[in-house]
Amino acid sequence: MMKRIPMLLMMAAPYIFIGTCIQKGLGSEAFTVWKILCVLIYLPNMIYAFILPKLYCGGRQLLFWGMILKLFNIPVYVLVILIVLMLHILILPLIPFLVLFDYMLLLPSSMYGISGIVVSRAEGRMSKKETAVHIIMQFMFCLDVVSAVSCYFKMRKN
Repeated sequence: MMKRIPMLLMMAAPYIFIGTCIQKGLGSEAFTVWKILCVLIYLPNMIYAFILPKLYCGGRQLLFWGMILKLFNIPVYVLVILIVLMLHILILPLIPFLVLFDYMLLLPSSMYGISGIVVSRAEGRMSKKETAVHIIMQFMFCLDVVSAVSCYFKMRKN
């Protein structure tokens, strides 16, 4: 159970930030909360994803968490898209923040996927070509979810 706490915190983090934005607006408090979440949850999780294999966590389990984290973030991405569509041209000044926000959601979950892919390759369950393609896909929006789901289901069958 203790091994799961960082991932569970990462699942809650974007919703905590959105709740803060809804409650307080996009002021300095929301940005402070976002910075705290990045330092205390996202960055440590990016490292933790590569520590887990040393704690006897296999490729399948890492790929499972990568998939769950990515699927859990889909509502956040949908909300961001809806806000952009509703505010249209008024959103232009926020585009750099939105890109940074989106990548801060993508990167930590991608680290679980990459760690799982590397471990699966070491276990002999993936070819070099599959490994390279899936690692690249982990850094691209939408393709990261496709990669996470397909890798997990491939490993589950093995």
